[in-house]
Amino acid sequence: MAGSRKTVEVRVDGAPAPGRPWSATAIGQFHDCPLRYWWQKVERWETPSTTALVVGRAVHGALEHLLALPPDERVPARGDEFLARSLTDELALVEGQELDETEIREGAAAAMSAYWQTEVPADIEVAPDGLERRVDADLRGLPFLGHIDRIAVSDVGLRVTDYKTGAAKPRFWWGYWRQQLLYAAALQQLDEPAAEVELLYLKEPRQVTRPVYPAAVRRALDDLEIAHEERDRMATVGVWEARTGPLCNYCDFRNACPAQRSNCPPPGSPESNEILIKAGLTRRESEPSSE
Repeated sequence: MAGSRKTVEVRVDGAPAPGRPWSATAIGQFHDCPLRYWWQKVERWETPSTTALVVGRAVHGALEHLLALPPDERVPARGDEFLARSLTDELALVEGQELDETEIREGAAAAMSAYWQTEVPADIEVAPDGLERRVDADLRGLPFLGHIDRIAVSDVGLRVTDYKTGAAKPRFWWGYWRQQLLYAAALQQLDEPAAEVELLYLKEPRQVTRPVYPAAVRRALDDLEIAHEERDRMATVGVWEARTGPLCNYCDFRNACPAQRSNCPPPGSPESNEILIKAGLTRRESEPSSE
């Protein structure tokens, strides 16, 4: 995939880079395409929700409540109960967005069913404050904020786990591991060193666990540092890179992207913003708490 990508420099009209903490998601967004990052994180454009996102949020919520129960109560019937509640909440948030409710319910049920083939929840020893844990840390002098799906106690120490309701895609694996390794680095700063990181794929199902190697943590921290330095450089000169490739076909900003359409108005201009509004995007009035 890397060979099919090219970089296009795009001058923009808009705000300077924000100073709020980085998140693992924002680091990945920046490395994938700084211009898309600029639209989402600097200009605060929100893309429409999708079936996959709603399914993911519903299943995450159900698993959080399931794992909060005493081990002997973590049974499928309780999981289904929590999933039904979570789906009600999530579907209410996307009411009127023309998403297929049946597809969402079937996708969530399939992921929840696959979860029981991935692990035995009664065997999981959840660490104190180990569910949907918020972590704030300075990593290489840069503020970082994350939300960890689960921290559990394994035979070798703490294990950081992330639930994935989408299919395992090998070309994206480093991005998945980078997120977990940054969480491990943040926990290290809080004197809670993690020994392992883990991905639970609920579509296959598949469980993948790796040790927290110092070299891998350094690589993840390098990505954070590079993203921060490059973002500041691009913000200073007002020119952001559009990194084109196959994923551009699925980008919500493609109709307004000069790397995709030669006659597009400058991003950030009223004319460009109008294109995004017509595409169904909305703009936040306030900034979120993290990148």
